[in-house]
Amino acid sequence: MAEVLLRSSVLADLPQIVGLLYDGRQEPSRLEIDTWAEVMSRPDTTVYVAEADGELVACATFLVLANLSYDCRPTGFIEAMRVSGAHRRKGIASRLLLRILDDARRRGCHKIQLLAHKRHADDGAHALYRSVGFEEEAAGFRLYL
Repeated sequence: MAEVLLRSSVLADLPQIVGLLYDGRQEPSRLEIDTWAEVMSRPDTTVYVAEADGELVACATFLVLANLSYDCRPTGFIEAMRVSGAHRRKGIASRLLLRILDDARRRGCHKIQLLAHKRHADDGAHALYRSVGFEEEAAGFRLYL
């Protein structure tokens, strides 16, 4: 496998990120273009990517939320993590998570949270999160609007 570079995303990464999230579709919609511009302008949000041979093979979004609890230390949230099928189980997701955890520590986060759907209990995702130190601790609740 080619060397994999981890980095923060840039504006031009949008088509490949859409391809990762939507199984190959690389033509962003107008709404995705506008949303991406907003995401890229937010200092509290970083989209990390893994790149191999000029191709994005993984992504994850990290949001830092300031709050008054925990001695005013922020909480980090990981969302929209995806590794292309051909690049799974090669350590890329672990490296992305470790990079996010390092950056969270540098930003003074008290904790990092992520949600993993129950359907991923047996496909390796839950084991991945445990392998880098996450623990199942709370019940997650979700309401789609």
